[in-house]
Amino acid sequence: MEDREFLIWLHQRLEVKHGENEGVDYMHKLRAIIRGTPKGKITPNIITHSSLNSLLMEIDKDKIPHTLE
Repeated sequence: MEDREFLIWLHQRLEVKHGENEGVDYMHKLRAIIRGTPKGKITPNIITHSSLNSLLMEIDKDKIPHTLE
C-alpha cells in the first residue's frame, strides 16, 4: 500500500470508526500530510520496534515533538 493510501485509510478510520471530528486541528494536519506525501511513495513494512516508545527512544527526540503524555 502506498503511503498516501495508508494515510487516507487512517483518516477515514479515525473519522468513521472512532467518530473523530474532521474539523479538529490534528485532522487538518493529517490532511496536510496526505497532500504533501508524494504519489507512489511506499515505505516498506519492516518490523523495527515493538512500540512507539521504543521508536522514540531510538530517534532524536529533539526533532520530533510528542505531547501525548
